[in-house]
Amino acid sequence: MKKKVLIFTGSPRENSYGASLAQAAVRGVKKAGALAEIINLSQLKLNPCQACDRCRRRGTGKCFQKDDMTQLYPRLKKARAIILVHPVYWFNINAQTKIFIDRWYAFGGDNYACFKNKKIGLILTFADRDLAASGAVNAIQAYKDMFSYLGSDLCSLVTTSTQDRNRTEKAAKVLRQAYELGREIAS
Repeated sequence: MKKKVLIFTGSPRENSYGASLAQAAVRGVKKAGALAEIINLSQLKLNPCQACDRCRRRGTGKCFQKDDMTQLYPRLKKARAIILVHPVYWFNINAQTKIFIDRWYAFGGDNYACFKNKKIGLILTFADRDLAASGAVNAIQAYKDMFSYLGSDLCSLVTTSTQDRNRTEKAAKVLRQAYELGREIAS
C-alpha cells in the first residue's frame, strides 16, 4: 500500500501563494511514489476545542463535537506524513490552522501515539521582509515545541515572503523547495 501524505492548507484564500506551494509539494509527493491529498481547512466547519476532556473517556480521536473534525481524526491517524501550509497572521499560526491543531487534543488519551515518528513538513508564508519581522519565528518555535512533545519528526520547513511571489527567480526557488519537501516527506 502506498504511503499517504495529508496536506492541510490554512489560508482562507483559495488561490493563495500557499495553495500554489501546496500543489508543488503534491507533485513532489507523487514523484516519490506516494499518495497526496490537499484539505483546505477554511472550507471545513471546525469548532474550537472545549477542553472538556470527554475525548479522554470516549476514546482516542473521539471528540463529542459533531463537526468536520470527526472525518479528519481517522485520516490523521492513518496518514504516514502531514504537511501544514498556512500564512503567518499576527506573528504566529493563523486561526484556521490553530483551531485544527488544538483539536488534536482528542488524541491525548493514548499519549498521542498516532503522532509518534510521524513525518511533518511545514510551508509558511508571511507578508513581511523576513522571519523575524513577520513573526514566523514564533510559529516555527511553536511547531518545534509541539512536535517534540508529540514525538513527531519535523523534517522539513519552507518559508517565504508573499512579497517574493512575483519575483520570478525567487518564486521558482521556493516552488522547488516545496516540491523537494514533498519528495522528502514521502520517502
